[in-house]
Amino acid sequence: MMDEIELKPETGIKNSIRKHITNSSLVYVLAMMVSMFTFLLASGPAIVYVDIGLSVVQSLAILWLAYGLYSFHKDEENKTIFITSITIGVAAIILLVSRFLGILYATGVISFGIISIGDPVAQVQLPVNITFIVSAAVFTGAFYILKGEVDKYAADRRNIYKGQLSLPIGFALLFIYLTIETIIPQETYAYFVGEGEDAELFVEEGFQVLLWVQYFFSMGNLVMIVLGFWYLRRAFATLDKIPEELFQRIEEARAQQAQARQQGGGMFGGRRGGLFGGLAPPPPVKPAVQSEEKIEDILIDDPSIPKKMFCVKCGLELDEDSAFCGDCGEPNPYLKKG
Repeated sequence: MMDEIELKPETGIKNSIRKHITNSSLVYVLAMMVSMFTFLLASGPAIVYVDIGLSVVQSLAILWLAYGLYSFHKDEENKTIFITSITIGVAAIILLVSRFLGILYATGVISFGIISIGDPVAQVQLPVNITFIVSAAVFTGAFYILKGEVDKYAADRRNIYKGQLSLPIGFALLFIYLTIETIIPQETYAYFVGEGEDAELFVEEGFQVLLWVQYFFSMGNLVMIVLGFWYLRRAFATLDKIPEELFQRIEEARAQQAQARQQGGGMFGGRRGGLFGGLAPPPPVKPAVQSEEKIEDILIDDPSIPKKMFCVKCGLELDEDSAFCGDCGEPNPYLKKG
């Protein structure tokens, strides 16, 4: 029996490749979330080094993701994934170059175009910004292509999670933000006047709207990129681990919901209901799955689906008596009704 198990060929994405993709995405999300609160961790010149260090971690995480996608391509023999992995890897290297130049600027080894504005001095780091802009543009295209491939996996019944536009939108917002910042540096129209606790932010006349626009693009790209990588992690964590019973359950639910809509009628029509469809109300139809019902709830409630399932958070397969996931520590939801 053991020989049969050992000789059985492995199907679907390998766990090692799955971990490369999901863990690299998780590292990027964590590093980016910490970078959103760097102002609480340090102040003065130290915050520059903290920000650069976190950016280097993000670049290495994306490089790790590119390696995971490249390994995935070798098993799948998918040319689109191959092109995507190479493109993401090149963009990550460009981003690393940008961060390296940022370190040289922060340490004063090199400088470029120092301009004076009132009391403060703003250092325009043109080479850093240009490399950063190029990497953001490449990421936008690469993750848009990857989104299409993830959609295909859902269509092929390998996953229930489709690709998300969060990542390409997030990097597009970052591209716009960096472009505006390079053309009109924020230090040229918004700066602090005074010292210590008496310092106040001063915005040049007519630039208030631009400051709010930059704030929108800055926060927008952070939120969208974090969400995008989290959804990407979830998609690859559950790839090829969704039981066939769940796909059948979802299809049955959709068919019953479509039937309910046809029988229920609308505001201006319907077989029996509706504003002009008659006085008698339509017969109650209970769909198998409500649209708001979560996937994990479907798995819990359906007795036809085996109890040995996968973690709803990271996708690791769970044993019947596992109270928690051995990978991420998420409680086993299938024991709730056991």
